[in-house]
Amino acid sequence: MTTVLGIHCGHEASCAVVRDGVVLAAIQQERVTRRKYDGQECLSNRLPVPEVLAAAGTSLADVDVIVSSFQAAGPSAVGLQRPLFTADFGLFDPFDERHFVVSHHLAHAACTAGLSGFESAAVLVSDSAGTSSRDGRDFHEPFAEFFARYTADDTDAELFTEMRSVYRFDAGRLELLARDFSVPHNQPDVYMQGEASLYDNVARYLFRKEHAHGQLMALGGIPFEGAARLSKSDIITPDEPPRVRNGWQQLRAHSDPVADADIAAAVQDAFTDLVTHQARRAVALTGQRRICCAGGIFLNLTGNTAIAGLDEVDDVYVPSCPHDAGISIGAAFLGCYGHEPTPAVRERVRSDFLGRPAEEIRVEVAARQGFVETVSAPAAAEKLLHHAAQLLIDGAIVARYGGRAEFGPRALGNRSILCHPVGCRDARARLNTIKGRQWWRPVAPIVRVEDLDTYFSGPAESPFMNFNFTARPEYREVLVEALHLDGTARVQTVGPDDNPAMYRLLCQVADLGAIPVLINTSLNGPGEPILESGGDVLRFVRKTAVDYLLSDSHLLVPPDEPDLVGVRPKPGAVLATFGGGPDRRYLLSDSDAAEAVDRELFLALCGEPAATVDRHDQHVGKLLQMGLLVER
Repeated sequence: MTTVLGIHCGHEASCAVVRDGVVLAAIQQERVTRRKYDGQECLSNRLPVPEVLAAAGTSLADVDVIVSSFQAAGPSAVGLQRPLFTADFGLFDPFDERHFVVSHHLAHAACTAGLSGFESAAVLVSDSAGTSSRDGRDFHEPFAEFFARYTADDTDAELFTEMRSVYRFDAGRLELLARDFSVPHNQPDVYMQGEASLYDNVARYLFRKEHAHGQLMALGGIPFEGAARLSKSDIITPDEPPRVRNGWQQLRAHSDPVADADIAAAVQDAFTDLVTHQARRAVALTGQRRICCAGGIFLNLTGNTAIAGLDEVDDVYVPSCPHDAGISIGAAFLGCYGHEPTPAVRERVRSDFLGRPAEEIRVEVAARQGFVETVSAPAAAEKLLHHAAQLLIDGAIVARYGGRAEFGPRALGNRSILCHPVGCRDARARLNTIKGRQWWRPVAPIVRVEDLDTYFSGPAESPFMNFNFTARPEYREVLVEALHLDGTARVQTVGPDDNPAMYRLLCQVADLGAIPVLINTSLNGPGEPILESGGDVLRFVRKTAVDYLLSDSHLLVPPDEPDLVGVRPKPGAVLATFGGGPDRRYLLSDSDAAEAVDRELFLALCGEPAATVDRHDQHVGKLLQMGLLVER
C-alpha cells in the first residue's frame, strides 16, 4: 500500500491523504484557521497536516510519499517574502527524500481525472495563472532538485506561466497535448486574455472585492429591463478561436449591483462561449468524448452546463474541488501514480465528505446555553429523521451538523442549513437573511437522484452542485423558492451511498406526502468558512433565525430569547485591532491575559456604557471566566 500526503501551498491552501488511489481525507486550511480562503505560498506550520492525517487515521511516519505544489514559486523568485518554507517550519523536513514537488496544472489534471472514474478522457485545465517555469513543461521531481532549480542563478532565461492545458488521460497516465501561456502585463487586474481573467476582473470591478465570482454568476441570472449596455459580441470576437476584445471596458458600475445585471449577463455569455470552445478543442485534440475539467473557472455552473450540452461531449466530470484547494488531492494522486506501474481505475467519486467528523453535541452543554432536546438517537435514528422531516414540511429552518465535513467550497448536507421549498414561506429571503447575503442570491435544491428527472431537466446527476437545471413546467410555481430569478436551479443530487443521512431524510419527506426536495445552503455566517466546531454551531444557531439543530444523535431547539446581560471590559483592559481588510484581528487584553474576539463583540464593547450580550454565548462566558469582561 502507498500512502501519500498531498499539499497545496497558495491561496485556498489544503492537504489531502490518498492511499492506493483512494482519497482518505482532505481539509482546506481555512477550516482550521477560520480565515476564509486562507493560505500562504510556502510550507508553513499553519498547514492542516496534523488534522488531515488524523482524519485519515494515519501518521506522518506511515506516509510513504509527500507531494507539494507551490502556486506562486517562480525561478529566480524564491526567498525574501517568498520562501519555499518558513524558518520555523517543523511539520517535516522539506528535504526529506520522500518529498516531491509537482507543477500546478499537472496536479489540477490529476485531481479531476483521478476522481472521475473514467479509464480514458480529455482533461481541460484553465485558470488565470499556474506554474511559472523556464520551459513551460510539467514537472514531478524531488524537492531538493526543485529547490536547486528555482534558486539557481539563471535570471536571463525566458519564463512561461501556464494558463490553459489540455491532457489525454489514459489508465492513470496524463499526456500533455497543448498548453497556452499567459502574457505578462503591468495591469493584470484590467488586462483580459482568456476566460479566467475576463470573469475575475469583471467580478472584482462590479463588487469591488476579491472572490466575487459566485456573486457575478448569480447577478448574470437576474432579468433586467430595457436595452443592455453590453453584448457578447462587444466582449469577444465571433471567429474561431474567439478572442477577448479591447475597448468595451469603459463602463460605470452602480452602487446597487442589480443595476449591472445586463453587464453580468453579457460577460457570462462571453465566458460560456470561451470555455465551450476550449472544451471542444480538448475533445478534438484527444479524440475522447468524455472530459474532465479543473481550475477555478469550473465553479461556474452555466459554463459547466454548456459543456455538458455539447454535441461533441458524452460525459463531463467536474469534482467538488475544481478550484486550487483540489491541488492537494491531485498532488497526492500523482504520488500514487509514481509508485504504481499500472494505476487502477477507481469508481467515480460522488461524495465530498473528506474532512473532520462533527464534534459530539453534548446535550448537557447545549442545555446550559438554553437548548432543549426533542428527540435523541441512535436508538431512534429513523424517528429522529422522521421528526426533522415533519418540522421541515411544516416550515422550520433546520441546521444540519453531522458526519464528516465537506472538503470543497459547497455544503452538501453535513454542514448545511435546510428548509422545504413549499412548507417554508419566503424560504430564499429567510435563508439569505440568515447568511447576510444579497436578496437576489440563489439557494440550492437538494433531491434524490432518482427524482431528478421528475422535477428538473438538465444533466444526469449533480452531486456537487456543479450544473444548472431548469424546473419542469408543472413544478415551476410550487418550487419557486428553490429557483433563481431566471428560473434555473443549482441542483444537488443525492444517492443512498453519497450521503445516507440526507438521502434518508429526503425519503422521510417523501413518505410524509411532501415533495421530496429540500433547499440547502452552507452552515456559516457572512465572511467565514463553513462551521467546523460544535461550539461554533451552537453559537450560530442561537444568534440566527434557525429553528432547530439536527446532529447525528440529537434534534435540539434553541432558546426563544437570548439571556441578555450587560458587560464591559474590566478596568485596565485594552481593546485593540491589528491588520486590515479580511485579515483584521480584534483583541481584548490586560496585563495577565489576551483573547481574540469577533468584530461584532468588539464593536459592541466599544460602545457606551456597556455592551448587551447573550450570557450563554460560549465566548462571552469564557471572557467572563477569564476576568476580561465584567457584568454591568
